[in-house]
Amino acid sequence: MVIHFEKVTEAHLDSILSWLLETHVMEFWDNSQAHKDDIVNFIQGRKTPSTYVDGNYVYWIASIEYEPFAMLVTIEETHKQDIGEGKLKRLSKTGHTYGLDYMIGNTKFFGQGYGAITLSDFISYFRESVDPKADTFFIDPVSNNHKAKHVYMKAGFKHECDFMMEGDVSGAGKVHNLLIKKFEPKISINKATISDYPCIQNMARFYVYDLSRECGSISSDWAMPEDGLYESFDFKNYFIDPSRKAFLVKVYDEIAGFVLLTQTTESSANSWNMGEFFIIAKFQGQGIAYQVAKEIWNMHPGKWEVSVIPNNISALNFWEKAISEFTFGAFNKQIKDVSYDEHCPRRIIFEFDT
Repeated sequence: MVIHFEKVTEAHLDSILSWLLETHVMEFWDNSQAHKDDIVNFIQGRKTPSTYVDGNYVYWIASIEYEPFAMLVTIEETHKQDIGEGKLKRLSKTGHTYGLDYMIGNTKFFGQGYGAITLSDFISYFRESVDPKADTFFIDPVSNNHKAKHVYMKAGFKHECDFMMEGDVSGAGKVHNLLIKKFEPKISINKATISDYPCIQNMARFYVYDLSRECGSISSDWAMPEDGLYESFDFKNYFIDPSRKAFLVKVYDEIAGFVLLTQTTESSANSWNMGEFFIIAKFQGQGIAYQVAKEIWNMHPGKWEVSVIPNNISALNFWEKAISEFTFGAFNKQIKDVSYDEHCPRRIIFEFDT
């Protein structure tokens, strides 16, 4: 069974208008003339302004063997819209967020398992063919539409919260369920060249700033410079020393951080040391750091060590959790004195085999 998706055209209008008159559709869908006019406006290429959700809806048809059976609606959700606190704080911080609505209008297709499959297939189609940066989807059935909620959760959505629909829209004044389906953003880890050195060295200022939150009291070297610009030691040796490696991290096509590796380790039994690791603030707390660390470990099999300043509690918690998950708990953790840091010679060292 292959489901075909396309934007609504004039050829679909009669089917859609007949679906909107179906009892099961009228119970939960907006059957107003304004909604119908907006569908027509969309079909005609939105040559005139629409007052229906500011003309932001995009309408889609699902067909099997050229027979239309369902309509889907998408709208990009952003902070520029009055979308309510529940949605606002759950907008994607890595890519794009879309709201969905969905109905099977053709009763011939009832009871055949098309509900969840159609929604899942449409999201896959949308991410592959329309917006590859779409990684968060909202759908918000009215709370008493138990059948729809069951279908959406079967398609991988999770119930996040409930909210009262406000404004001059269909469903206003009723409690709705906010369901969300999220995907991991596309992350690339590319070997950095000397041309990337200035970018990474510039990012290092923010790396030091982040570290200063928990390590700033270690020495006066962490004090804010008079010119207001934090400085990091020079990373150039990571680009010229063959025993070291530098990587640039991107989320989709946006620079997101760096990873610097060295083969200088405290134990001669270990092959790799996580020299420096940084994900910029925008992408922190999204699971990206673990994805990057995991990929780096997979790219460099062998015996590893990761050194953490004890004061750096957030990093300590991250590395212990990440290493434990990656190795299924098979790692060593010990406190050692290192020779390369006079201000903080005592380190917590994690050792593990990838």
